[in-house]
Amino acid sequence: AEGLSIYMKNGEVIALDAPTLPHNENFELDLHRPYIDEIELISEDGQPLKRIPEVIDGWVESGSMPFAEHHYPFEDEKTFKEHFPADFIAEYIAQTRTWFYYMHAVAVLLFDNVSFRNVLTTGTILAEDGSKMSKSKGNYTDPIVNLDLFGADALRYYLMSSVVMQAEDIRFINDEVRQVHNQVLNIIWNSFKFYELYADGEYPNMPHASTCVLDRWILARLDELTKTVTRGLDAYDTVRATRPMKEFVSDFSTWYIRRSRDRFKGDDQEDKAFAIVTTRHVLLELSKLLAPVMPFIAEDIYQKIRKPDDRESVHLEDWPTVKRPFPFLSFFALKSSDRKVIEDMKETRRIASLALEARSRVDIKVRQPLNELKIRSKELGEEFLSLIADELNVKRVTIEDNLATEIELDTRITPELEEEGKLRDAVRMIQDFRKENGLNPKDKMKYEVPDSLKELFAKYAADIKKASNIEF
Repeated sequence: AEGLSIYMKNGEVIALDAPTLPHNENFELDLHRPYIDEIELISEDGQPLKRIPEVIDGWVESGSMPFAEHHYPFEDEKTFKEHFPADFIAEYIAQTRTWFYYMHAVAVLLFDNVSFRNVLTTGTILAEDGSKMSKSKGNYTDPIVNLDLFGADALRYYLMSSVVMQAEDIRFINDEVRQVHNQVLNIIWNSFKFYELYADGEYPNMPHASTCVLDRWILARLDELTKTVTRGLDAYDTVRATRPMKEFVSDFSTWYIRRSRDRFKGDDQEDKAFAIVTTRHVLLELSKLLAPVMPFIAEDIYQKIRKPDDRESVHLEDWPTVKRPFPFLSFFALKSSDRKVIEDMKETRRIASLALEARSRVDIKVRQPLNELKIRSKELGEEFLSLIADELNVKRVTIEDNLATEIELDTRITPELEEEGKLRDAVRMIQDFRKENGLNPKDKMKYEVPDSLKELFAKYAADIKKASNIEF
């Protein structure tokens, strides 16, 4: 402003009345000691204020947090003593030499005790190229964008199951969050939606009373998952607690639900009831296990399947437990029968995978029935062999000790088998058509049979109508 301008004559010297700011020997502004000690402030009542000479590290204040937050020792002694030492604290790895250390140091000096019993420390989240995330570089995706695209549950599971929770650095890759959304969240939701299609009432059946090997297996796997997740969370190890969830969700959807589809649709009402109540039980208990990590989908599923006398929210539920086979055994011990059914099912799926590969090598689709699969394994009972036959679409599975390979698939297609394959293709075509038109299993549909298939439809009319719920 013009009023602040100073006009000087050539060679004139003028004294300026300006405050002296703390500076170093190079006359650079420096607010550190000893230069800051020269500054004197004036209080509201006109008294001079000088900085006290004692200096203490700011981390000592942070290390006093456990008792200072309660204003102890001046008040709230009871609350402080109830919460000290803390069960755990969580921070990133650089706090090892600062906050973690100072909290223990202060606690030992004042209370002769540790400040916390467990620590959960994280690594650094880096950009996809391995560099440090930076606003100026713009080398990261706005978290809100990922939340909008994939949801908070996917992001939470991605991070909680990654090595960043084991104090290691990770590269944040958007596509990996998308994979969690597709391979975990979507599969859980699709499994629930399938159950919802057939959950048409109340059933008195108790899941654990079922003799179906699929029900016994998925309940054993659920117990196994419960033990694993509990053990991991008790140890503050989120990686060990969460990674098995993905495998279980895959087993539940791609094996239990898929292999039980005919049970849901079948005429055996007792078997159907067991399939429905077992699926509900698994979804209900799974929602409790998922709740700490994926709270939103856990709550959504829980609200849709809870009964009036269940808790108001999954987050108010008791943590799932597993009944021990014998009181003196550890909580984490599986019953021998559970271990056996899990191992046998693993072998069943391995053999089925080998046989499917054999089908693929000779380019025979699974919808084409075949006559026989021979296997060398003697360990599996009839109920498991039946599962293999259904999965492979073969008429029978037989055991032969002297096979040169683990499996031998009869790939000859007789006229009868060929016709049966055409029947399955026709049913699949109708089911795809129903799905495209948004029909539920209970919705009956009028279908116009193509001329080329009229003879086949006439011959197998009852089978087609039962399998696809159509009129033609």
